[in-house]
Amino acid sequence: MKLSEMKLYICNNYFKHAIVTPKVTMDRRKALFVEFITDKHIHYFGECNAFETDWYADETIEVVYDQTIKWFEAYKNHEFERFSDVQNALQCLEQYPATRSMIVMACYQAFYELETFNVPYGATVSGLTYKHIFNLKDTQPQRVKIKWSENILEDVIQLKRLPFKSQIVIDANESVKNSEFEKVMLLSSSEILYLEEPFKDIQKLKDFKDSELPPIAIDEKAVSLKAILYYVENYKIEVVVLKPFRLGGLDKVMEIIEILEQKHVKFVIGGMYEYGLSRYFTALLARYATYPSDITPHGFYFENDIVAHSGILKRGSIYFEPPFVNKFYLTQIN
Repeated sequence: MKLSEMKLYICNNYFKHAIVTPKVTMDRRKALFVEFITDKHIHYFGECNAFETDWYADETIEVVYDQTIKWFEAYKNHEFERFSDVQNALQCLEQYPATRSMIVMACYQAFYELETFNVPYGATVSGLTYKHIFNLKDTQPQRVKIKWSENILEDVIQLKRLPFKSQIVIDANESVKNSEFEKVMLLSSSEILYLEEPFKDIQKLKDFKDSELPPIAIDEKAVSLKAILYYVENYKIEVVVLKPFRLGGLDKVMEIIEILEQKHVKFVIGGMYEYGLSRYFTALLARYATYPSDITPHGFYFENDIVAHSGILKRGSIYFEPPFVNKFYLTQIN
């Protein structure tokens, strides 16, 4: 395979409902896409999960844009005979995991046939509005992740009152204040599957007895295999959230999954408010997860998606077919 041409695009669709997290509020999802065109005139697309600003990670869309152009200029018309050749060429992007992840997503499709499969449905909601409650009742996810807020205890009670059984996860995004320690302790007896990243300073976990904490997961701190193993070995971490764009792509995540399974560490795959292309690859990895991952069905976040019918909800699980990108929703930027 030779990459003879590259195009970069932006998609910037409105969310159906605003995303409210402890760190940011978003009403749109701006995302970068790459299209590689081979010497055989075959087109492969990749989606980047970085954001426009550095609210979540230092590697922004602008950084990924610049690094992708540099990488393509270095490897334009280079012969890649196998996927490992691509991996070798990407060693220069080890410090740019979101860039590497987008390029890997596109190139993976040139060497591996994409499958059809089912995964459990794990919804993520930011506050429990009437529309959120109605949507959850209608779709009945196997797991609901709720963002931390001042009303978190009330939100958990509402989720438990839903007319179907669902595992509950709380995502704090490192935002729990010292004044909210009591809420954390009250959650320890609330049948929470796990609490993601309660504190920016992980040392605060040492302020609690084990019995005072719900199961704890790391997310933002899971930036590399070395960091993951350090936190698992030195703190009472029961679950690791693996996000492909933060770890360098699906091949890097597969390597980490093998090691965590050998060490009997529980893990889930994390999504980042993705469009249909990235959602397919997140789901591809989520097949191996311990618990339902951040996989939502088509139409959950956006009225219009670049991939039609990407993830169809069927009897409590989500069915995926290989994605086909509709360029109508993309705006070329190079």
